[in-house]
Amino acid sequence: MTRQERALRNAVILLAAAALVLGGLLIWSMRTVATLEEDAGEGESPDVATAGGQPVTEEEWTLELKKKHGDEVLLGILNHIVVDKEAAALGIRLTEEEIDRELQRNMAGYASEEQYYAQMQSELGLSRQEVREEAAYRLTLQSVATAGITISEAEIDAYLEENSERFTPVKQIQLSIIRTATYEEADLVMDRLEQGEDFADLARQVSIDEESREHGGSIGIVEENDPFWPEELLKAAAELTPGDIAGPLETGDDYTILRVENIIVPEPPEPADIREEVRRELALDQAAPLEQVESGLRQKYDATIDIDNSLQD
Repeated sequence: MTRQERALRNAVILLAAAALVLGGLLIWSMRTVATLEEDAGEGESPDVATAGGQPVTEEEWTLELKKKHGDEVLLGILNHIVVDKEAAALGIRLTEEEIDRELQRNMAGYASEEQYYAQMQSELGLSRQEVREEAAYRLTLQSVATAGITISEAEIDAYLEENSERFTPVKQIQLSIIRTATYEEADLVMDRLEQGEDFADLARQVSIDEESREHGGSIGIVEENDPFWPEELLKAAAELTPGDIAGPLETGDDYTILRVENIIVPEPPEPADIREEVRRELALDQAAPLEQVESGLRQKYDATIDIDNSLQD
């Protein structure tokens, strides 16, 4: 999987997961409103926050949530209902192993499983279980979309012959960098490192790479043939062992010092798993777009929205 493909896959997962979060948040908020209004008395809306002495009521909060995210949340809830109904009608049942494999694919490009789940928690507020549930939903939706589509073994063989490099494990290097504007600055950083200063601390102090500087120079995992990073940098990194530091390296208009944190040589996927992944992708190529499938299922199961006609199909 290329960096672009991985980014696209993760973006889809994140967007779908965000809808799940919004759905849960809106449902929780609405339930809380109902409960607290009963306690507070008819016609009253309890306060949930204050600023400068001015209160924010539960009703104001909920209305704002509905206004900003109501459409996508409500459609997301309906989609989960109708997809589950169609899967049951078709006899589609996911195994825990299938969900595990999907999660492993989604984790590609992260330093570890822990980092993946930590990012899902920090960026989306999703627990491990919620991430798993969303992965299961996407797999179920794909299975529903491709029901009845047959992919022959010959088609899979032809795809694998044309794309054999795609499933060849590529060395992955976990890197940290310090980037400077001049060679002299980079050389000074090397001197400070040789004197025992901490790499991450120096990165936060002097690196001009804003994104990695915030993380002590860490840029995460990079594949050794990643086209989005300078070839000379990756070539130098590939010759190092974990803990080694190299530089200064001229990288375009600036200079880079790098440290290899870890080197990962992934295990090759099982042939059966590869074939199943190719089968699914080829079937999805022939299937209707997933949003269209969801829309069709909402019509099939008479999904109605009674609060805003603009949401109707």
